[in-house]
Amino acid sequence: MRRTPEDIAELFDYGRWATGKTLDASAVLSPEEFARPVGGSFGSVQGTFTHLWGADWVWLERLEGRSPASLPPGTALTSVDAVRERYREIHAAQRKLAEALTPARLAEKMTYVNFAGQPCAYSVADALVHVVNHGTYHRGQVATLLRQLGKTPASTDYLRYIDARGA
Repeated sequence: MRRTPEDIAELFDYGRWATGKTLDASAVLSPEEFARPVGGSFGSVQGTFTHLWGADWVWLERLEGRSPASLPPGTALTSVDAVRERYREIHAAQRKLAEALTPARLAEKMTYVNFAGQPCAYSVADALVHVVNHGTYHRGQVATLLRQLGKTPASTDYLRYIDARGA
């Protein structure tokens, strides 16, 4: 599949929009609900956002040629406001990265060592699509957790983003 810098920039814009909507929907949680273990891959809304933010950080590091050995500690992500604040940095860096993309950069192979110590190599384009897809997957988990907590999740379908962008 051919991917252009414009395609990737739009996908990252969608990801920022969807993360913002998911954070907005999560803002109704009490601190206890935010941290409450209710299931899913990371146990709680807090755990899921901590993982998602950490993974976005790891991929930015990898795209800069570094191979972190683990996710960053997420102990500071104890509220929706804390997650939102930390995402400001990540989203700014993602926006800067997307604005600098060229077809040649997207075709480059990036290499890194994964958490299990194994070397990996992917095109920059494939890694960037993975980052956006990973975010979609875990925002879906947050939606399920919100429902389990009796709250209403945001609709973050891509076509909702298109509608919102055109409004």
